[in-house]
Amino acid sequence: MAMNNSSLLPINHQIQHGHIDWEYTKKWINHNPFDSPTSDKLKKIQSEKIKKSTFNYPTGNILQRNYPDLYPKGRINCAECNTHEDSNALIGLCPQHRNHISQLLTKYKNKLIELINNHNDSSFTFDIQSSVNASNFFRLLPDELDNTLSMNNIPTETTNTTDIPWEQPWLLLLHHLIPVDLSTFFYRYFSRKCDRDRYLIQYVSDFIKELNLITWAPRSRSFKNWEKSLNITSKSKKTYRRKRNTTRTDGNRSDHSPTHRSRHNYTRYYYNKSLPYFKHKVNIDDSASIRWTTCNFLHSGTWESYRDILLFSICDYLPSFDFIRSP
Repeated sequence: MAMNNSSLLPINHQIQHGHIDWEYTKKWINHNPFDSPTSDKLKKIQSEKIKKSTFNYPTGNILQRNYPDLYPKGRINCAECNTHEDSNALIGLCPQHRNHISQLLTKYKNKLIELINNHNDSSFTFDIQSSVNASNFFRLLPDELDNTLSMNNIPTETTNTTDIPWEQPWLLLLHHLIPVDLSTFFYRYFSRKCDRDRYLIQYVSDFIKELNLITWAPRSRSFKNWEKSLNITSKSKKTYRRKRNTTRTDGNRSDHSPTHRSRHNYTRYYYNKSLPYFKHKVNIDDSASIRWTTCNFLHSGTWESYRDILLFSICDYLPSFDFIRSP
């Protein structure tokens, strides 16, 4: 199913080759750091996780798609490097963030070694440091990142998909996806599921929090400043649909005859083109309305219209419902 999702094309290779641990990805997205089972903060956090994991977080290309009349035409470049298209996939690839990311990878490599050394329940612990150091998960490879950017940085008007290089599994954390390269260490050194879940989720939580501070956060600040320079505000985005729909409605009214009725006028006045007659007014029958609104099928219109579609009176075939009128 994920492979058929066009928004996940940047990680198509990782999906096909099983580089994503979907079990722990699900647990991480559903993770609730609060005591309350529901809250506005939890809703906001999980919404952000889902948008980033499906590459639908509101970056330049997504906003341009959703608000075509509000954002300028053509490609919107990253407000940090001003070279590559601002998209979900660019996060982590942007050259502006690499030094900070490299330092963070080293920091969390040492944290993982310390975590495993202090809490593991495995009998094979002699290779902890060597296996962690050998993992690509903690390596930033500038050449791989540059090759990815050069392959996708084609100056055309059409939007090109930027692929996430599979050689850099740490990039998946930026999209709240748990790489197998990371979860492997927890499977290997924590045999008890409860311990493995607890340590992995906490480790991922801390890692992603700091990763966001040096990637998503500065990108968002720079992008908001760019929006302000174009007088694009949160209010203009909130009222965009209403204003656009109003403009379309006004255009339709001017193009067509004034016989259009608003939807609420059809509650009692309507006609059915499929019938050889039409009614200007429906006489509401209380007992009939109860019969037709409680029948066991999904209505796509008013109950009166269903009564009229039948070319015979169904009331003739029903038992008497005089008791309905009784006090």
